[in-house]
Amino acid sequence: MPTPTLSLYKRLIPFIRPYWKRIALAGACAMPLSLCSAGLAWLMQPAIDEVFMKKDMGMLLLIPLGIIGLFGTRAVCEFSYEYLLGAAANGIINDVRNRLFSHIQSLSVSFFIKNPTGELMSRVTNDVSLMQRSVTTGVIDFFKEIFSICGLIFVLFSQDALLAAIAMVVMPWSLIPFFRFGKKTLTYSTRGQEKVGRLATLIHETVSGCRIVKAFGMEEYENGRFDDENRRVMKIYNKRIRVKAMTAPVMELIGGTAGAAVIVYGGMQVLRGSLTPGQFFAFMTALFLLYSPAKTVSEAYQDIQEGLAAAGRVFGVLDRRPEIIDKPGAPALPSTPGAVCFRNANFAYAAEPVLKDINLSVQPGEVIAIVGMTGSGKTSLVNLLPRFFDVTAGSLTINGMDVRDVSLCSLRSHIALVSQQPYLFNAGVHDNISYGCPGCGRDAVVEAARKARALDFIEQLPEGFDTPLGEHGNRLSGGQRQRIAIARAILKNAPILILDEATASLDVEIEKQIQQSLELLIRTRTAFIISHRLSTIRNADRIIVLQAGRIVEQGPHDELYGRGGEYTKLYSVFLQDDSRGRGEQSA
Repeated sequence: MPTPTLSLYKRLIPFIRPYWKRIALAGACAMPLSLCSAGLAWLMQPAIDEVFMKKDMGMLLLIPLGIIGLFGTRAVCEFSYEYLLGAAANGIINDVRNRLFSHIQSLSVSFFIKNPTGELMSRVTNDVSLMQRSVTTGVIDFFKEIFSICGLIFVLFSQDALLAAIAMVVMPWSLIPFFRFGKKTLTYSTRGQEKVGRLATLIHETVSGCRIVKAFGMEEYENGRFDDENRRVMKIYNKRIRVKAMTAPVMELIGGTAGAAVIVYGGMQVLRGSLTPGQFFAFMTALFLLYSPAKTVSEAYQDIQEGLAAAGRVFGVLDRRPEIIDKPGAPALPSTPGAVCFRNANFAYAAEPVLKDINLSVQPGEVIAIVGMTGSGKTSLVNLLPRFFDVTAGSLTINGMDVRDVSLCSLRSHIALVSQQPYLFNAGVHDNISYGCPGCGRDAVVEAARKARALDFIEQLPEGFDTPLGEHGNRLSGGQRQRIAIARAILKNAPILILDEATASLDVEIEKQIQQSLELLIRTRTAFIISHRLSTIRNADRIIVLQAGRIVEQGPHDELYGRGGEYTKLYSVFLQDDSRGRGEQSA
């Protein structure tokens, strides 16, 4: 059974493959680079024996030239090695980040309900950045110094095999803290990244809800929550720092013990004449030069462990499969007026029944108003149309085709959606209106804004249609944001229109004006409208009354109102709310 570490590296192979030439060339530069350190240690022997002991002037001139050659070669190889491998690693991480973001976009709505935004942001930014350290700095230093260690060990054995063997006896002991501390680093890094994810979620919630925080005077409470979570992060990372800080001193202690033993034994060999001073100093130089790459390898190993912890979290997201996917070879939905049919449709979320035995046939161009108390399943019903969720029993067809059998792209291209809380991007007005139709021209965008009664306020903005709207469109009022969203739906010109409390944020006069444009838009489209506004409900071709996830009544306004049933009760509530809203507007 493969180890988790090996398994993670195997999963990186598809990302590494496009850059294998750079990596192979970098590896070719690593060999002479590592031999330069060994060559410098080896030059100590002729420098001592030939120059200082035998007074050889020729060697005095040759050895400095050799040193210059070694350092020149080292400079060229080190630059080539680090640049090539670093560029390859950055390319790998760039591909991982793109793949992760693209995969997150492909996941179903239920995934985003279960996973906080801040946690996902942490995966894409923080975790991938830690992977970058692992793949770049960690791997570069690890393998480069491994080559240096091998070269220096060769010099040790070439000078005195027995002396080298004495030094190597201690080497396995230095690997114990190396691997033991590496495992602890992996554990603490995983925990730390989980804490950072929760911290990012808290930041996102607090910043997004800043108006509520301030309105309720909860700044100190949020500061306390952040401080508590931040302290947890600090404690985990302090443990990780402690482990990393212990690694080098322990290895130094073991290395110092080996060095002391070698000096005693090597000094005795020099005094007996079985080892020249040059050989001894070359050996000692190689031995002490071993310390720096050994320490670097240890630190790099810690970085690699941190990166592997991050990689595990990244691949954890990549392993999530979208619940809503295209069937193999799924055809496109025909571009015809939207005839919609629910047959014995049921929907449950997390084992909780939400919709039960929905039977509803909607003709092309028919306007359906959906009413019901909060929690009756109104939004869940319309969410089935673009396959944000799938029915758990029964079927839903559009134009005679089951929505599960057609391609998602074609299905969603047939549907325009305006929700009660429209989402606007931190981009210009033009880009927000044309979001579903990125190739359309300015004239079409302006016309859509005019129909949505948004043109007047847009032209008063500092940069008109090019004015950035800020995060969530926070530079606009609620009603202005709603009109931008309606303009977006008008521009998309889809055969099926979903309006989920689309006019809830508008005042009565603006709603009247927009209602005229919506009526023109709706006239040739199949429309599903969730609303508490009487004007919208009364003008619908048919009203669907939902109660506890079931359709309990349906028909035109006059017929339903005359029955004195559930709709009549709801109508009374709507009438009071509508009257109250009109009174507030006139006030």
